[in-house]
Amino acid sequence: MIRVYTSVHGRITQYKNISFDEINNTDNIIWIDLQNPTQEEKDFIEKKFKIEFFTSLELQEIESSSRFLETEETIEINLGVVSSDGELTVQNTTFILKGNILFTYRQGDLRIFAETVRKLKPASTELKEHGLDVFLSILETHIDSDADLIEGINRKVNLISKEMIAKRSLKEDLLLGIAQLQENVMLLHETTTEKQRVVSSLIRIPEFNKIENERLKIIMKDIASLLQHSQFSSERLEYMQNTFLGLVNIEQNQVIKIFTVVTVIFMPPTLIASIYGMNFQFMPELQWASGYPFAIALMVFSSMIFLWYFKRKKWL
Repeated sequence: MIRVYTSVHGRITQYKNISFDEINNTDNIIWIDLQNPTQEEKDFIEKKFKIEFFTSLELQEIESSSRFLETEETIEINLGVVSSDGELTVQNTTFILKGNILFTYRQGDLRIFAETVRKLKPASTELKEHGLDVFLSILETHIDSDADLIEGINRKVNLISKEMIAKRSLKEDLLLGIAQLQENVMLLHETTTEKQRVVSSLIRIPEFNKIENERLKIIMKDIASLLQHSQFSSERLEYMQNTFLGLVNIEQNQVIKIFTVVTVIFMPPTLIASIYGMNFQFMPELQWASGYPFAIALMVFSSMIFLWYFKRKKWL
């Protein structure tokens, strides 16, 4: 699917499911968005506008030079966009700035694109005549979305923390929940760092820095704030995980201590029973009428001595 957006006096107009002939005859194009395009649609856009989108293999590369490429005519950006459908996932999206036009290429439906269109459509005193404005609007929407996700993670962290302290819950699901939140925070931190590198590179371009200097600086501050919050959330989750494991160790030590005490308490009776269970012919107590009660009393007394000693030492 190809969506074409034009700008006339700052007003954005959207054309959906537009034909190739209509694209050829459309003026004032500011943004061309390809969502799950066919090979024919992709080839047409690349040929007409003399651009080349990243291949599937190039999208997987992690080198900075492979994710931000500046040429004489284009700025090519490969950016991971976080989407939340119950579980956080990252979808690599291609952004290409050529002249005044922004080209985007994605394989799925991303909420931040629809939200950006909603923000751009109303008429504004700020003229939207450059694809950079659209790209920065997408970036700002993405940052807002990431901020909402981090806030949601922090709310979950607070609930888990209260449950752990109030109920002393040591369920396996709790630890798995902490691990999942850690994974989400690392995912957000990684994509936010990517955005920071992209904006830093854009600031170094004199043309873009002249057009959107203040806006780029504000975006950098917002990104820095997100990184701080994600770092704090990561440290807090690590602390909670260590607390959970510490509580588990304490609980295990309590169980081991109980088994140890029980074992020690029953060792003297076992020893006494073993002595009187030996098959020697000459044992004085075997012919003694009070021998059995004496042995029982001796076993009970020896156990009570150890039990009293443990309580005195406050081991129980």
